Amino acid sequence: MKPPRDEELHDKLMEAFRQYFKANQEWVNKGTRRAGLKTRKWLSEIRHIAIERREVIMQWRYEIDREKAERKVNQKTKNKKVNDNI
Repeated sequence: MKPPRDEELHDKLMEAFRQYFKANQEWVNKGTRRAGLKTRKWLSEIRHIAIERREVIMQWRYEIDREKAERKVNQKTKNKKVNDNI
């Protein structure tokens, strides 16, 4: 199974990182309180998006594990039927 195409969430994360980078450059260059607040805001946004993305990845992994378990059960059942017929 291929990973879900979650381009929107990935794009949001990349955009938030670009905004953070700009804000951080401003903070490094100016050192103002406002620039620091803006930098922290984008770090917080990155954290929230990353948590959401992590959940999507975990759910995808759980789905793969369920599919593997089902295939394993089906294979065992199939093998048992073949062995019973012999």
